[in-house]
Amino acid sequence: MTEFNDKIDIIAGPVIKELNKQLTGQPTIVIAASHLDMNMLPEIYNHLNYIGFNKILNVILYTKGGDVNATRRIALLLKNYCETLNIIAPYYCQSSGTLLALSANTLYYSQLSIFSAIDPHLHGGKEEQDTALSSADIKLFSSMSKDWFNTEITDESNMLGMLCEHIFPPTLTAFYRTVLEVKEIAEELLRGAGQYSETTQQHIIETLMFSFHSHDYAVTGLQLAELDLPCQNDEALNQIVWPLVEYFNQYLGGGNRRELSEPWCDSIIISSGRLSTRWKDMSGLNPQWTISK
Repeated sequence: MTEFNDKIDIIAGPVIKELNKQLTGQPTIVIAASHLDMNMLPEIYNHLNYIGFNKILNVILYTKGGDVNATRRIALLLKNYCETLNIIAPYYCQSSGTLLALSANTLYYSQLSIFSAIDPHLHGGKEEQDTALSSADIKLFSSMSKDWFNTEITDESNMLGMLCEHIFPPTLTAFYRTVLEVKEIAEELLRGAGQYSETTQQHIIETLMFSFHSHDYAVTGLQLAELDLPCQNDEALNQIVWPLVEYFNQYLGGGNRRELSEPWCDSIIISSGRLSTRWKDMSGLNPQWTISK
């Protein structure tokens, strides 16, 4: 694991050095994770304490998603250590990653950046392990009935009764509360950026939650810019950070193991003078951090 950190440092060192050269007085922290979760907070906190408070903080973000509440706390923590938060998303920045990106004062993207909807999902039971409903699936039920079957959903047709035949009512209520929670968090992060009117905030949230036809739809940086998010396509910046992306693609996550029995790195945090990797294994015990300074 220490050897793994040494290999990352060989790649990350020149990247951080070049960014510090190009962006004088703007420290950079790298957050790469298979799944953003609360366990990452203390180690991000350690990195930020090492860096200290700065006028501008740059975050290189690489993730396919994670826990919504953890994403909120990570965003608030980052904001506490800077006046201006810039997020650099050269490739994967999906689901909760897109939610985290809403906290940025400037979001730098590339031609390959992948963002996504932020709609929560309801997963099926043991007999329906591959089944997942999004909030948009339920919200668009009446539109589907009208478009496909020319059937108007009226009060008399008892839409709620039909849904409750297939989804346990308290489960549907919990799902509704989750939707409200995501909306509230998105509003909080956009409000924290301090750049949007109430109307623009609601438009951004409604679009990211309900306008795309699947959660996996690969949203581009240009599409986010069209929502009036503060996005910039900076290919020069992308060229600097791309070696890190290639390393993450090859080594981050359980799917990159050579054998199922091997431990795997699921999170990497890098800043000037500190490098942290988090390791998991098949035992199910708590993951362990390996720290290099």
